[in-house]
This record gives sequence, structure tokens and C-alpha cells, in this order.
Amino acid sequence: MDLEALLDKEYEEKKSTLEKAIQIARREWENVKVSLELCGDIGEFQEKDFMIGTIEEDVIIREPLISPTKSVSGYAPTFYPMYFVKNLLAMEEKFAQHGYKTTEALYAYIELATKAAERLGLVGTFSMGFGAGYANVRTGWIAEKGLPVERELFFQMFFKGKRVDYDWDFHWNSVRERLKLIFDKFLSWQKDPKLYKKEVKPKTRVKPMMV
Repeated sequence: MDLEALLDKEYEEKKSTLEKAIQIARREWENVKVSLELCGDIGEFQEKDFMIGTIEEDVIIREPLISPTKSVSGYAPTFYPMYFVKNLLAMEEKFAQHGYKTTEALYAYIELATKAAERLGLVGTFSMGFGAGYANVRTGWIAEKGLPVERELFFQMFFKGKRVDYDWDFHWNSVRERLKLIFDKFLSWQKDPKLYKKEVKPKTRVKPMMV
């Protein structure tokens, strides 16, 4: 096989990989869209909103930190947006056995839910906090992204009064209603800094000086 044919083959393989990842992303975006329907219309999936591409070589070598509490380091290579395609493909490969309960699904859903929150009007740390919270209740995994207190409040509101079960359906009315309540809460915090400080912002603890 000459060089030109080899390059053509490599190009087609990469193109096929990207097309598959985008297809998965579109499907999951529609799932997020259904679940947030009561919050508003997040519109259609747009490739330009995400880092879509292939990674030839991992330049970040730190491994994800996996603990019994299922907490994953935000510095793990797969966390970064540029690994969106890899996460989508790995999530799909593991889906038959694990469903959404994988770290790859966690990272993919942080990207999807954060962008969805932005489309609905949340910005900055509020959109990221909402995205991280959504990914947590979807996958059962925790990423060190956003404020832990926001993620915990998201979790508590989502599972309030019911057994913690991550195998919920995007179409369930109970799910959509709870996500609506949570979104409205995040939006109220964004609009009212005093309310946010009262309900969310951790209070500073002053430690006595040792003498």
C-alpha cells in the first residue's frame, strides 16, 4: 500500500470514528433535551459547541483517581473537553454491560448537560454546577468539577423522598419535574447573590489560634 492510499485509509477511519461519536452525542443530547423539556428548549445538537476531534497522543499522563466513594479527579486525562469523542465511544462500548454507570458517561454528560444549561440561561459556575450535578445523578459517579455543595444540593433535590437509583428514564414525568425544580433553584441563585450566599455558599470557619 503506497503512502497516499495509507493516508486515505487513515482519513476514512478517523472520519468514521468521528461520525459515530457525533451520532452518539446527538442521541444523548436528545435524551437531555427530553429530560429538561419543562425547563425550556435547549435546541438541536451543534458540533461547534463541543471539542470534536481525534486525539493522536495523550500528553497528560495522570490516571483517573478512582476511590470507593466513586470520586474521580478533575485532573484525570479523560476529564478534559478534548476527550469528548473518546468518552462517547468508550461509553457506548460499555453501555450494554454498565449502562450510564461509567466514568466515560460522567465526563460526556458533564459536557452535554453544561451546554444544555447554558442554552437555558445559566452561565459560568452555575451552568457547570448544574452540568456536574446532572452527570452525577445520571451516572452515580462524581467529578471534582463545580462546587461540591452545589452538586450535593442537586443530588439531594433529585432523590428527595425516594430511594437512590441511577437507572431512571429521561421521559419519566417525575424526573422532568425534579429537574425543573433544580434548574429553577440554580437560576434563582444566579439572579440573587444574597439568596445564593444564604442557601449555598459555604460559611467561612474561623479556627482558634494555637498559643
